[in-house]
Amino acid sequence: MIEVRMTELEGKLSRIRGLLSKYKLDGLYLNKVSSFAWATCGASSYVNTAASEGAASLLITADKQYLITNNIESTRIDKEEKLALQGWDLVVAPWFEGGEDIWKLAGSKALGSDGDLPGFKKLSDDAAQLRMNLTPEEGIRFRELGKLCS
Repeated sequence: MIEVRMTELEGKLSRIRGLLSKYKLDGLYLNKVSSFAWATCGASSYVNTAASEGAASLLITADKQYLITNNIESTRIDKEEKLALQGWDLVVAPWFEGGEDIWKLAGSKALGSDGDLPGFKKLSDDAAQLRMNLTPEEGIRFRELGKLCS
């Protein structure tokens, strides 16, 4: 993973928290591979490249940011993606349990999601819009990639 300047991460978290404020939500749950990669500035959550949901997800609240995964994937994700350096609090559940931790972490039931999940406000279009508007750092990387490809 490319080393990330904290200003990029802070900007993305600020955009997400603005979305929480707009919809009066306590947290945003990101489970899609594309949302995970965007919010973590390039980290990977997938095991199967054909899956749209990853083996890890994120929960962003007004004052915290959580990386949620199972005990099978936690060591790999911690070692390969180094998201603790970005300030993500790792929450690990046994592989056979569901997602009960999400509700406990948020402290209420006012949650949005980038997918269509029961009990969550569907914000997939809003999440996609956040990803479409490039940060200055992403713009620089995009231009560098274009030069390399040409």
